[in-house]
This record gives sequence, C-alpha cells and structure tokens, in this order.
Amino acid sequence: MKHLKYIYIILLLPVILNSCLIVKYPESKEVHSTISLSPKPEIPMSDILVRSKQGDMIAFLPKDWFYVNVFEKASADVFAVAVNPEYTLQVVFTNIKKSESIDNIVAKEGLLGLARTSFARHERRTAGSVKLEGKYIIVEMGIKKFVKYGITNSSGITACLTAVFQSEIGQYYEVALLPMAFTGRPIPTAKETEAIFLSIIATIDY
Repeated sequence: MKHLKYIYIILLLPVILNSCLIVKYPESKEVHSTISLSPKPEIPMSDILVRSKQGDMIAFLPKDWFYVNVFEKASADVFAVAVNPEYTLQVVFTNIKKSESIDNIVAKEGLLGLARTSFARHERRTAGSVKLEGKYIIVEMGIKKFVKYGITNSSGITACLTAVFQSEIGQYYEVALLPMAFTGRPIPTAKETEAIFLSIIATIDY
C-alpha cells in the first residue's frame, strides 16, 4: 500500500525506557481536576475489535476505519495501528512494557506517573522537539479511569492526543491519535479529533 511508507515516517512509536529514566513527581500545576465523561462514544463505531496480546484489554475502531500493517517498522510494544478512510488520522495502541522503575513510579504516582512516563518516551524519541500541551487530565468514564494529555510539535501544532491506563492484571497501555498531513486533505478540526479520540477510549474495556 503506497501510503504505508508515509505512515512509517510520521508514526510516533514509543521506545522502551531504561531503568535510569527520572520522572518528576506530581506537581499540581501540571494536572487538571478530574473530569467525568460519558462512557458512550460520541461518533459511530464499528465492530472491528482491537485486542491486546495478553487479552486483558479490548477496544473498537470508529466506523469505516481499518488496520494497517506497519509492524516491520514499529516497536514490538505496538499491537494495533489503524487509520481513517481519508488517511488523515491514525490511532496507535501500545503496551508500555513493565519494568521495576515504571512499577515504582506507578506505585507512587498512579496513572499520573504513567502519563508522565508515556510523555517522556515521546520526548526522548523526538530529542525534545515536542512539548506537553496544557496539563494532564484525569478522565473518568463510568468505572474506567484514564489520564489524557496532548503533545505539540515545535510549531505549536497538536501532534498527538494520548491516554494511558492500567488493566486489571496490572499491564500498562497507551492509545495515541495522530494527524497525518501527507495526503494534502483537510485534517479534522480539533473538536472533531477530540470527539474521535474520546469515542475510541470510551470503547476500551480492561
């Protein structure tokens, strides 16, 4: 598929953290208050299932979205990548590999620590060329809990919407929604992208 080579280039795939990574402890200025959202998707969803390798989490793709095979180029921790029909958005599901350092961070800081760890991975991979957009947001959807954050590039444009969560068996996950500009087609607005992103995480069951 001719579009795949462009997806390889722009895909913000995570890398494994080494044990010496230092993540800052919580600071109130970095965190919004917890917000409660409807556990129901805002947009139509398909019956295409996303399932982790361990089988401890599932999700569904938006209507008409489909998987792309980028696993020869992707991190081994990525287990699903899908795009919309216009090739203007892609969603990446990643299993954040457990380690003693990450376990310690999550034990001390909970999902906020996991979110900081997740952002640090993106920051390290891009040599510091991305920044946190706004603050980390604790999102509750019914009994499910996530921490959501945005990433901006050097131009200040939103480059990624990300949410992290922990499954019932203690596995760590990240779901990221990224715009793709290589087709020249209009990218969905920030409001539309947010609705798509929240609809995807609303379908997550862990």
